[in-house]
Amino acid sequence: MFDLGHDQAAGLRGTPATGGAVLMPVASPAQPARAYEVLCTLAVQLEQLGRCPVILDASASEAPTRRERGGAHLGLLHALQDPSIGQLERPAGGGDWLVMPAALGLQTLQQTARAAGAQVALSRLLAPFGDQATVLLFAPATAIAALLAGLDTRALVPVINQPQSSIDAYGALKLLLGAGLSPVLAPLPEPDGAVPLQKVVDAVADCAERHLASPVEIWSAAGWGLRVQECALGRPLRRDRRAAAGLHLNTPDAPRAREARFDWS
Repeated sequence: MFDLGHDQAAGLRGTPATGGAVLMPVASPAQPARAYEVLCTLAVQLEQLGRCPVILDASASEAPTRRERGGAHLGLLHALQDPSIGQLERPAGGGDWLVMPAALGLQTLQQTARAAGAQVALSRLLAPFGDQATVLLFAPATAIAALLAGLDTRALVPVINQPQSSIDAYGALKLLLGAGLSPVLAPLPEPDGAVPLQKVVDAVADCAERHLASPVEIWSAAGWGLRVQECALGRPLRRDRRAAAGLHLNTPDAPRAREARFDWS
């Protein structure tokens, strides 16, 4: 598990807003700790691009209660339950990034998605975070699919050097594609002398194309941060905000138009 930070901190695809938190889901493998290096690499790149990476680690459970007002035990569930918590971006007590346990909060958000839809759940997830936050939701593919079904967003599927990595990655692709998401393979570069992962990546991509009828994107590690900035999910625009921005809306007095696709910038 990561060292936890402190409280001080598509239809919906596009460039993350300088004025709003955004989300990128990252599918956790069967052994989540083996993929932490993927999160760290991505967080470093996002920080270099001027964003505040926040990691929601669904492989870790929140404490039942917050024991300190300073936030040492703050988890996603606490942030969802307490409307006074907001503008989370950085760990208050120092440290590289804000890392929050999220297993129980994610279960709550899945209930929201079932009752009110994925866009409402997305809005609720992003509400506690500040404008510069890029939230990395590290969770099993089953949980990501249940939370964001139908939003046509990218989701990173790490490919790492571990036993049965091809089975892990292919299983995640199948679940995410079935939920209407667009999974992306993200192979972690191997140190010199290690067995290369290219054969695993090629095998998974080939199986997805042949058996799932879906070509799969592959993002090289050097460009993860930029690609996440381009494709992360932002808060859905409310109807009144769309009107204020001058976007054409379907109304009884206006001709029906195609549903708009918004770039989050």
